[in-house]
Amino acid sequence: MSSLETNRVQFEAALLVLLEGLSTGTGGDGSTILPARLTLINYVKAKLDELIPEGEGISFNLSDTPNISDPLDLLINAHLDEATKDIILSAPLTVLFPTKASASTGTALTDTSIGYVELPANFVRLSSFKMTEWKKDISIPVTPDNPVYLLQQFPLRRGTVNFPVVVLTWKTISATSKRVLEYFSVLSSHTIDKFLYIPETVAEDFVVVNPNLLDSLAWQCAGKIMQITGMMDAAKLAQERVIQSFNYRP
Repeated sequence: MSSLETNRVQFEAALLVLLEGLSTGTGGDGSTILPARLTLINYVKAKLDELIPEGEGISFNLSDTPNISDPLDLLINAHLDEATKDIILSAPLTVLFPTKASASTGTALTDTSIGYVELPANFVRLSSFKMTEWKKDISIPVTPDNPVYLLQQFPLRRGTVNFPVVVLTWKTISATSKRVLEYFSVLSSHTIDKFLYIPETVAEDFVVVNPNLLDSLAWQCAGKIMQITGMMDAAKLAQERVIQSFNYRP
């Protein structure tokens, strides 16, 4: 079994390799890490301290001013937004705060009982979608490779107002390929009753809207750092903490 000092040396050695060629600043342009983001970075450091076996001297220094002096700050900063997207995609919808889409009507196709609605540019995950005539909303769309999608091509087998179907797919609109939701089906109205989704966002903005998921985000980012530095057992433990944190209610 490796010693505490060996664990630390291995981590720092892997960190140095990763930092070679990595530009400074939040966007690789020399800009500093701002206070709100630095707060998250420090929180991730606290999770890293928990993941590495306890022992005297095994503690990461916390930063108190916007800077890029700590190389670990830089590495965490580079993975915060990716970790945020991971949480958006994996967290139960019941713990995510959605955004309302601006679209109010769908576009009917040749068969006027079906149609589509273009997705917002920052769309990551559907929260809830319902056409006015539907008896229930849909939160989990199918994809074109799902057998359910093939059934939508047959009028007698496709979704109805009682049991609607939503498909997340791509469509060429004005010579441009765009992501859309196809819906099956309506009686006559293409008015949208509800369209909520989880948008792509930077980590600090995500936490403002979803403060209940701060722990989840920090554990997810810490797990990434452990994984890319080769500490797989610690990365696995971090992922377990992510799942546990979804059930936490502050």
